[in-house]
Amino acid sequence: MDTAAYGEPWEAVPEGGPHVSQEELGDIIGSLSRLFFSTYYINLEQDTFRPVTQLRRVGEVLGNEVNCTSALRIYAQYFIHPDDQAEYLRVMNVDYIRQELRWWKPCIAVEYRRRDEESDSWSWVRASAVLARAGEDDMPLTAVYVAQDISDTRRLPSA
Repeated sequence: MDTAAYGEPWEAVPEGGPHVSQEELGDIIGSLSRLFFSTYYINLEQDTFRPVTQLRRVGEVLGNEVNCTSALRIYAQYFIHPDDQAEYLRVMNVDYIRQELRWWKPCIAVEYRRRDEESDSWSWVRASAVLARAGEDDMPLTAVYVAQDISDTRRLPSA
């Protein structure tokens, strides 16, 4: 098994096996990104992030912030139900992500209520941090943060 490229024990596609073209890879990434309303690439070593996709209002609030820890706190303060903020910040913080993500545990998640300012209502969201790259010591170097609306599968209590 080849572990060098990903830091996980995944099998490499054999020489001469099926390959994904750049166009197909773009289609796959585009399809997966439609599952999530927000996607960020996190550099865990530098505590920085880059938005891939995000809600316009979140972008307005975060502005030019590039520090991941600060951005997560700002997001929680502005958009997450007060009763859910502590758990969100416990799970979605760079130290916890570094501690928890490994090739054998490639994803952590937290569910919370997010305020929709336009309708002044709450919806349920599942935010996940997924291991993107690990070092030779299995320590995570980068992660992808994704957020998905799960309101259809979860009943909302009164806020």
